[in-house]
Amino acid sequence: MQMLKWCCAAGILLFASACSPKIPFTQAVRDQYKLTPEELKGIQFYLSDPIALRKGEANENQKSTEDGKLIIESGKTIDQVTIKSNTEGAVESIPDLKSMTVSFEEGAEKYLVFSSVKSRNGFYSLQALNWENGRGKVSYAGQTWYASPGSDQAILLFKMKSIKS
Repeated sequence: MQMLKWCCAAGILLFASACSPKIPFTQAVRDQYKLTPEELKGIQFYLSDPIALRKGEANENQKSTEDGKLIIESGKTIDQVTIKSNTEGAVESIPDLKSMTVSFEEGAEKYLVFSSVKSRNGFYSLQALNWENGRGKVSYAGQTWYASPGSDQAILLFKMKSIKS
């Protein structure tokens, strides 16, 4: 009987912790709990909204002849990286007291900077070198990319569990 009670209690605790709601990570949380870089690196973060990064390179003009006509092809190659909402992210580094770099995939320099600097609510949102017409210029994988409109709405979420004894 004692074993059954213990198993039920463990099951309820496991279920409750698995269902912890994701809440916004804010500067107030970071300050209140005086989170160290090691502690920040131990937190599982999630992305609230999708982020789409794009970069393009102009192709050289390709020319050929076909049916007696000169055909000139020109254009751009567009690369895109999409990070879906609820994607798990891990802190890579902490440049200062109001920002951190978060990686959502493995690879050299594949991280984005999130900061509370421009948020009225202290949310950690995507930081860009500059924002223009809703598009942000960011560094990703060692190259310059442009975050699509709406990407500036993405914030970091995390789960917090309070245990009272």
